[in-house]
Formats: sequence, structure tokens, C-alpha cells
Amino acid sequence: MNTTLSTLSSLAIYIALVVVGAIIGSRRQVRSRPLVWLGKLQFVALMILIVTLGVNLGANDEVIASLGQIGLAALVITLFAMAGSLLFLTLLRRFVLRLDHVGLPRGSAQTGQEEKHSAGKADNALTKWIVIAVVLGMLAGRFVLPPAVTVHCGSVITFGLYLLLFLVGMDMGRQGTFLSDVKAAGFQVLLVPVAVGAGSLAFAALAGLLLPLGVKDSMAAAAGLGWYSLAPTLLAPYSLSVSAVSFLSNVMREIFAIVSIPFVAKYVGYVECASLPGAAAMDTVLPVVVGATHERITIYSFTSGVVLSLAVPLLVPAIVALPF
Repeated sequence: MNTTLSTLSSLAIYIALVVVGAIIGSRRQVRSRPLVWLGKLQFVALMILIVTLGVNLGANDEVIASLGQIGLAALVITLFAMAGSLLFLTLLRRFVLRLDHVGLPRGSAQTGQEEKHSAGKADNALTKWIVIAVVLGMLAGRFVLPPAVTVHCGSVITFGLYLLLFLVGMDMGRQGTFLSDVKAAGFQVLLVPVAVGAGSLAFAALAGLLLPLGVKDSMAAAAGLGWYSLAPTLLAPYSLSVSAVSFLSNVMREIFAIVSIPFVAKYVGYVECASLPGAAAMDTVLPVVVGATHERITIYSFTSGVVLSLAVPLLVPAIVALPF
């Protein structure tokens, strides 16, 4: 119950920040100005957030200890789950939602113009900076920064996330297409988290056929869908070893998503970027998704993350209760 209330409270804050940012960004006085500093501030804030996430992980003894003990199983489950969610969402986008590479209805006159406008957003430069930020952060958290500093990572991450969500909202407002984007997405946007969740669990089951862990436990580990602070807690009474695999697998999912999103945006599709982080698509990874794609994809990413976050406390116990 407390977990659900905490999730709902966080969602309310996230939504409020995006909406307030969109309202401010849509004002004529704001839209009429170039605001070159907005993009630069977003990039700086994103790098600070990712470095801090790296520090937080590097300072976490559980993460470091798990790497040697259960790293291979967690890696296989993570790669399979991400591949499954990517495949299922690609099929959904192409054959059900009928959207093109940039997330617009097929044949839209805006597609060519937007691809040209966004060509530089999803290049390798963003990936390079993300990888550098994560690695430096983890090394600093593990070998340089004292516990008196790393203990404040949570507060820095929260503040950085709030700032980025507000700036993403401002960008959406300045585009002037927020309401039309919501209308274009429609209720079909709810199919996105269904595809992500189904793909993750289906391919995690396939991974279980290759691992000593088995199908059920592999699915249980993947059912956290990137929420590494909750899923291991839910799994601990069932199995400490599965809980440890789940923890490391979901940590890996967030890191791998941050690194791979620019490539997926460029070579697969904008909407598919929402599949990679799972539940984290609504918060820490949302700015990376938007930075590599377009403000319009916020609707898909945020909605998917919200639904998946609410589903995790139900999915994990349900899989544990399976009679095999």
C-alpha cells in the first residue's frame, strides 16, 4: 500500500512539473524568443543526472558484489527482456498504431521535415557523452567520493529529475503542438506499455530456457521492468538468489537503456525508445528519450512508464504464484 501511494505521489509531481513547464513554454512571450540556453541547460542537467546515477550505483556495495556472483544470468535476462520489448513495440507501431519511424502517421507531410530537423539529435555524440558520464560516475562513486558525499546522491537525482521534467514540459509548450500530439496518440497509447511488458516477460521466459534459473524465476527477475528498488524487495521472501538477479538485471536495464536509446532512435524508431527502460521511461530515462527523439514522444514514454510502474507490484507476486 505504501509503495502504491509513493508511486502515485511521484507521478502527481512528475505530471505537475511537465504541465507547468508546458503552460509556461506555450506563452507567447516565451515562444517568441529563441531561448538558446534552454537546450544547453537540458544537456548540462542531463549529464549531471546521469553522472549522479553512476555515482549512486558505484557506491552501492550490492551492485558491485552482484556483478561477480550473478552477473551472467542478470545480463542474459536483461538483454532478452529489452530485445523482446523492442520487438513487440516495433510490431505494434508498424502494424497497429501505423506510425512511421519518427512516430507520425504514415504518409504525414511532417515526416521529411522532422527527420531533417531532428537529424542531429539521435547521433553518436549523445551516446558518447552518456557512456562517459556513466563510467566516470561509477568510478567516482566507487573509488573517489566518500560516503558522506554519496549519501546525498538521492537528493541530487530527485532535484535533477524535477528540473529536467520541467524543461521537457517547456520544450513541449514551445512546440505548440501538445494538445494535438495527445489527440493524435489517443487511447492507443495504452497499448505501448502492454507491448513492452509482454515482450519483456515473453523473452525473459526464453532466456530461462538457457539458464539454470529456469523460466519462472527468469520471468520473475524481469518483472521488475527496470524498477530495481522495488522488485528485489518483493522477491526476497520468495528467493534471495532470484532477488539478487532481479536487482542487478533491473539496474542493467536502466543503464543499457540510457546508452542505447540514441541508436534505437536513429536506426529503429522514436516510439521504440520508450520500450528500453521499462518503468523508468516515466522519470530518470525520460529526458534521454526526449533528447534523442522529439518532445512528442514524451506522451508515449511517460504513459508507458506510469502504467508499467503501477503494474510491477502486481506482476511480480503473480509470477511468483505461478504453479510451476
